[in-house]
Amino acid sequence: MGPNHNGFVEGNLSLSSNPKLNDTKLLWKTEVGVGWSSPVVSGQMAFLHDRMTNMENLTAYDLDSGKEIWRFSFDSKYRDDFGMDNGPRSTPAVSQGVIVTHSPQGLVHAVDEKTGALNWARDLSSDFGSAKGFFGRCSSPLIINEKVIFDVGGSTVGLVALSLETGDMIWGSKVYGNDYASVSPLRVGALQLVTAFMREGLVVLNASNGKEIYFDRFQSPINASVNAASPLVLENGIFLSSCYEVGAGYWNFTQPNQGSKIKFRPVWKGSDKMNCHYSTPVEYKNYLFGFHGRQERGTSLRCIKLSDGEVQWSTQSVANGHLIRVDEQILTLSEKGEFSVFNASPYSFRPILQQQILGQGRAHFAYSNGKIIARDNRRLICLELMTKEEK
Repeated sequence: MGPNHNGFVEGNLSLSSNPKLNDTKLLWKTEVGVGWSSPVVSGQMAFLHDRMTNMENLTAYDLDSGKEIWRFSFDSKYRDDFGMDNGPRSTPAVSQGVIVTHSPQGLVHAVDEKTGALNWARDLSSDFGSAKGFFGRCSSPLIINEKVIFDVGGSTVGLVALSLETGDMIWGSKVYGNDYASVSPLRVGALQLVTAFMREGLVVLNASNGKEIYFDRFQSPINASVNAASPLVLENGIFLSSCYEVGAGYWNFTQPNQGSKIKFRPVWKGSDKMNCHYSTPVEYKNYLFGFHGRQERGTSLRCIKLSDGEVQWSTQSVANGHLIRVDEQILTLSEKGEFSVFNASPYSFRPILQQQILGQGRAHFAYSNGKIIARDNRRLICLELMTKEEK
């Protein structure tokens, strides 16, 4: 979800409205192992968590050249029950010189960002009863100040906060069921909260102690279902979306006055507005842009109005994938490896760049200063976005 935890990256992309003037330049590529974990960028390094044979690897690459700087590896015993690949699903979090990974078997490793040396490790499965679920542990860690927070979905706790320095447990929340969406930060006035889309619905907790601030049941009637798209936190609201007869919903929250409490209220819920299978949408000027529908049944890229969920436009010309917004333009990478850029307009979908850059893959991608860092099932690449004047 990027540095702002909402799919928005600050910058001035400004590709031409004429598709013929836009292109990409391959800067470097390297072979990688399997997995759905996204590359992440910190400073002049790109990091990737993957798996080769029976080893999971966290590798640091030089962002300009793709040269490997360091690699931390450990044995992986995860086996997928549904024939999916056995690689990591969760994307690492990096902050304060530490990078934290979450393996599908529930192993957590905190590694020094500069050297790759191990700081500490935990097993969420044995420590908290984190369930394997259908597809292993998928939620990404969230680092807030001195804590790293996980959607454990265990038999004894729901969310868990560990010390970023030592890995010791700081707090554990009540049980809300196991699911796959990652935790998002929510700042309201001086109060730091976190929000999660867990099995039972929308959960908002106090980040300092794990106490429940708000809960609203928003759950599929189907047992064989997952909530995989993370909560999208906006200026005064939270958007959730899932398939499996759940649909989408938008909740407002009010900024508290001195001595008052935060108030949450559902604004709307609907089953045919933007049902996201695993990809979290992005927002621009009170419109949402995202993928609607089950991945295996065919999806559409659409725009909806945030205030009521009304569909503004919909297209099937882009296969299901992930999105990043840079200023007024939205970047997408489909699971078929097609890269697209379009303007964040509520009036129509008009691509200004569509290019095949990779093969099959389901991982999110990263953007940093005009560079795209993306992966498929075999390779990691770095591309530079260009206009005709830059070629």
